[in-house]
Amino acid sequence: MSDDRHVLLSKIRKCLALAKSSNEHEAAAALAKARALMDEHDLSMDDIALSEIGEAKAKGTATQRPPLWETALCMTVRHALGCKVIIDADLHRIYIGPGPVPEIAGFAFTVLFRQLKAARQEYIRVHLKRCRPGRKRQRADVFCEAWARAVYSKVKALMPPVAANLLVDQYIAKRFGGDLATVDNRSASTKGGRLENDYWRGHQAGRKVDLSKGVGGSAERLQLA
Repeated sequence: MSDDRHVLLSKIRKCLALAKSSNEHEAAAALAKARALMDEHDLSMDDIALSEIGEAKAKGTATQRPPLWETALCMTVRHALGCKVIIDADLHRIYIGPGPVPEIAGFAFTVLFRQLKAARQEYIRVHLKRCRPGRKRQRADVFCEAWARAVYSKVKALMPPVAANLLVDQYIAKRFGGDLATVDNRSASTKGGRLENDYWRGHQAGRKVDLSKGVGGSAERLQLA
């Protein structure tokens, strides 16, 4: 959305909000102004409603088949904040939702993805240095999947719950069309005693995550949203 269009839609939304005023003359004037702007720029109430929906990008692994642990983290953020997420042609994760939700989701994924990659390397160094390469990857994947699911409550605490918004689906259809691909994942098995240990270590590590250690002060800004 261009800056000019964003300003225009914001002005119309403010006029519509004023149209609910208990002051009869103020309400009538605001409604007339909103109607005039909408007619002038050929905008409908659907356009105004959809302007409440936004998006924010976050970088993940640049591959068509991300590991399941990365997708688990992506979806943990999505479910915790009540938004939607898609992957674009450049393999960015795009979070979509009302108000500040997409920005917060993008922030959460970015910070947690960085922390999880660091936790993965540390876990391999401490616990898996004697494993064969294939086995090492499998066990590290199990650790990461558990870690990714364990941070749900940390993400959810970033903001109050958001009600389901059907406009998000309309926004996605209008903005991206209907040709959205399903993400294919590499999944890790958790069968076996050692893998179960890896899972519970990941779960415990995820529960200790501190999201307040954000990126360049973003955490402080988001807590005020």
